[in-house]
Amino acid sequence: MRILSFGQMLISFFERDKTLLSLLWFGIALRVVLYFFISPFGADAHGEIINFIATQHRLPHTREIFCAMHPPLYYLLAQPFYAFDELYNQKVTQILSVILSCLNLYVLYLLVKYYFKNFLTRNVSFLLAIFLHSYITFSLYVTNDSLSFLLGTWCFWLLSRYFQIPSAKGERWLALALGLGLLTKGTFLAFVPIVFGAIALTLIHFKVSWKQLLMRLMISGIIMTAVGGYKFAENWYYEGRPVVHNMDIFPLNDQKTYIGPKSFYGFHLPRLMKSPTIYNGDNKLVHVYPVIMYASFWYKFADLENDFNLGIKTRFKYIGSLIYAVALIPTFLMLLGLGLMTIQSVRFLTRLTTLNTVDFKENIEKATWLGLLLMSIALVLAAGYKYEAWSCFHGRLFLQSFFSLLAALYTGLSYLQPRSKLLFRVGIYGMITLALLSSIYFGVESLYKLIA
Repeated sequence: MRILSFGQMLISFFERDKTLLSLLWFGIALRVVLYFFISPFGADAHGEIINFIATQHRLPHTREIFCAMHPPLYYLLAQPFYAFDELYNQKVTQILSVILSCLNLYVLYLLVKYYFKNFLTRNVSFLLAIFLHSYITFSLYVTNDSLSFLLGTWCFWLLSRYFQIPSAKGERWLALALGLGLLTKGTFLAFVPIVFGAIALTLIHFKVSWKQLLMRLMISGIIMTAVGGYKFAENWYYEGRPVVHNMDIFPLNDQKTYIGPKSFYGFHLPRLMKSPTIYNGDNKLVHVYPVIMYASFWYKFADLENDFNLGIKTRFKYIGSLIYAVALIPTFLMLLGLGLMTIQSVRFLTRLTTLNTVDFKENIEKATWLGLLLMSIALVLAAGYKYEAWSCFHGRLFLQSFFSLLAALYTGLSYLQPRSKLLFRVGIYGMITLALLSSIYFGVESLYKLIA
């Protein structure tokens, strides 16, 4: 009876409109607290680029530093913070990432509040933004991921404004956002065709002449290229091609893991739960890319990701096994949501010329969300296939389109709500349980570092 009452209390809490604001503040507080415990150094040495700019007073070329293939915006923004740091101590520089992470969560809050109308489903879905391991940790390191996540979410916000009131001004804001994204990380190349395609479809729907349509797309393209084209132009000049990856120059031969097509479709959850991390783990798991994406998305799969080591080198790592097991629930919900969004998008494209304005706006939004996520994942898969490195399949690499995942989770839960009370409750309690496990993980790791 007590368990039932506690469950009812949880549901009652998440059914309130004002709960979303409480969750926002909790998510911001969590990020601020973690700043004091988590290392500024993540998997890649982004601080070396910041230090290079500070000491050499110029931007590095792609061949000069391992991570120098990245565009420079984040590293330039970090310069005022790095003035108080040095290469081996970047705690002040890390404050920039904390600020960007909190701003990103706030923009996500605005999007969720605007689009998701069912309070219970909305609030529970927002837990993903607050507690997802890869989304929190890679937004708090000294890394361009923190800026990439924010700019990706900002693109979703600008798209929401544009679809409601299409205008040339809105297109230029989108072009600016894409340009800043390309000036931050090359993964924003996945956004370009989807955003420009959505703009073109919108202009066609509102019967803009072909001449004006092409002119507006050209102006947006010029703005985007002028703002975001620096690194691509530099690579073209020095390397003879616009896109250069660091593994073209510094290959990670020890990470080559491709063993044929089954690397792309295998999935071994029991083995992953038995061996939840790479550290002294099951080496066969790094040959299975869905396992790598799943594991690195939900938990700290690779020991080099941060200095939270209790869950790597002790039996506390098995909280990762619990996270992997419970995470199956939101994973299936997101897959269900993505399937529904795909069906709706196909219907939308086949009925494009017959839709009224209200239906067009609703459908173009969801089709664009889906396109941004799928194109981002496709870019990750293509890079992983080309370089045969397991690290290319890390779950964080498509999280600039994180709002699409929130929309998919919300869509999946919303589909179940009127159809199966049992499955809907399983989904709700699954997300809440996952948030609890994540809280335990971050709390115990932080407490251990405090004591140690």
